[in-house]
Amino acid sequence: MNIPKYLPACLLFAATLPLAGIAADGPPSAKPNVIFFLVDDMGWMDSSVYGSTFYKSPGMERLAKSSIRFTNAHSASPLCSPSRASIMSGQYPARHGMTSAWGHGEPLPNEPDYDLEKVPLTAKVLLPYSRRVLATEQYTLAEAFRDAGYRTGFIGKWHMGLLPEYWPEKQGFEFTFHGAPDAGPPSYFSPYKFKAGTVTDGPEGEFLTDRATDEAIKFINASGGKPFFLCLFHWAVHDPFQAKPDLVEHYKQHPDPRNLQTNPTMAAMLHSMDESLVRLLDELERSGLDKNTIIVFTSDNGGVEHKDKKGQGRLEITNNSPLRSGKGSLFEGGTRVPALIRWPGVTDAGSVSDAVITGVDYYPTLLEMCGLSKNPEQNIDGVSIAPLLKGGGLDRDAVFCFFPHSFGEHSPAGAWVRQGDWKLIQNFHVSDLWPEEFLLYNLKDDIGETRNLANAQPERTAAMAKLLKDHYMTLCDRPPKPNPAYNPSKLPVGGWVGADGRDPVPALAGGVLTLNGKGISTRALPRVKGALTLRWEMRTQRNGEGRMFWSDRKDWTFKPERSCVFEIKEAGEWTEKKVAFQTSDELIGLRIDCGPGQQPVEFREMELLDEGGTTIRKWEF
Repeated sequence: MNIPKYLPACLLFAATLPLAGIAADGPPSAKPNVIFFLVDDMGWMDSSVYGSTFYKSPGMERLAKSSIRFTNAHSASPLCSPSRASIMSGQYPARHGMTSAWGHGEPLPNEPDYDLEKVPLTAKVLLPYSRRVLATEQYTLAEAFRDAGYRTGFIGKWHMGLLPEYWPEKQGFEFTFHGAPDAGPPSYFSPYKFKAGTVTDGPEGEFLTDRATDEAIKFINASGGKPFFLCLFHWAVHDPFQAKPDLVEHYKQHPDPRNLQTNPTMAAMLHSMDESLVRLLDELERSGLDKNTIIVFTSDNGGVEHKDKKGQGRLEITNNSPLRSGKGSLFEGGTRVPALIRWPGVTDAGSVSDAVITGVDYYPTLLEMCGLSKNPEQNIDGVSIAPLLKGGGLDRDAVFCFFPHSFGEHSPAGAWVRQGDWKLIQNFHVSDLWPEEFLLYNLKDDIGETRNLANAQPERTAAMAKLLKDHYMTLCDRPPKPNPAYNPSKLPVGGWVGADGRDPVPALAGGVLTLNGKGISTRALPRVKGALTLRWEMRTQRNGEGRMFWSDRKDWTFKPERSCVFEIKEAGEWTEKKVAFQTSDELIGLRIDCGPGQQPVEFREMELLDEGGTTIRKWEF
């Protein structure tokens, strides 16, 4: 619904009923200031406040002493553009339509409704195409504050529209310091090399995180007693992975005692981000504004667990353990994020909350904290957690995440719903990599999401699946719809498919997997590496030579140099096969080729073993 965004202030205040953002009572000077401090790609475990023994975070520790620290906070999406759009709109990605990180891409003149590229035949549904902008029809959080008499400022990464008509200046911000294109900055060192936007270069070698902080302090000092709403959305710690050399060297000399987080450049980038927070806290205290300034500190999604391919010795960017996976994933590492909220004189300083909150909640929460009214024409999916911040409870049944985009081995295309300790993931595209349609976890007992309880809890799974489907089918204007090319005969059996596109899918009956083609393959594997063994029993009338292949994260393809030969003899009885192999990177795929012949090959009792002979994965046929 279109909402007028540029009415003169006198007309806004002349309305009989207050619009969203108009102060419900009290003069503007009595309103608290707000700083929304957003870090890009900072994982739940990327600070000493949340348990890291590598990343030093004195600024966050200082803020936590005067804040509520949330242990179950989620971003609205595992990627940046959609989660940022949810903060600005108060809407889930299923509603606002930005479901992928395409905010730096030019809008398409004939944007498709559905993503029709590379849709597998095993996909039951077609999935919506992500929008590339935050629609200007949205009545943003910044507009709500601006129209209430606040001075509004945006500094940092926007990533919700490449063209000027979608920039923060058009979404309620009066002062801006941003650059485009903006998935990440072209350089963290001046000259910054943005092609557009309001970023200006500083002295050669100036560090962008420091410059953003300078601009934030200038904005605060220019408020002149007028309440302000400041979004400091740091580019850090998104790639390119660049940091101050002296800090990188420091962290090289002070490795992680746990040997989990090993990237000194990431540590140095987080260090500079934390110094930014320290400088802001110092400035607020110096000016006396700390007693009337609300601070929200969080991240737009989980930490990046893949490796830096442009350097760093192929070091993993960060490590989200004990959470599973990272940015771009429906697992906890993708959306569970740090969150600190300080409300001077209200919040219980230094407290910890395990309440489940999500990115769509900040919009209604900040309005209530500042005494501003909602606009009834802006659909808001979030709930205000202000009562919780005052020491009360939170009345909500479930939170949701809609992410209809596959991230390869990191995550299927799908969605999740969380009810209390229970989380259900729906996989929209069943495949050998992701062979299960539903994954159910009890996060209290299994924070690493290692045990899928969907089959053991059929009633809970069905109820949560209905709740999840109702969510995205109700909110989406382009909901998932049946795929006319769906071919269930291509679905994996027991986690295995034919070895290539021409091989038939194996048959499964009586605990036996039967192959009638050349071979079978799977990518439904634990992410392990090192010395491994694949063991199975087989029975066939074929004779000759078989070959077992493996692939890893460095190269998904099956190649002769990553294979072992085994003997196939005609036998009427079951024979055991064991193939030992070594992988230096995470295991991605296994393939068993059984040589030429038309005779069927039967498999049973197949398992993957570690170096000590312990079963890592067992296939129950």
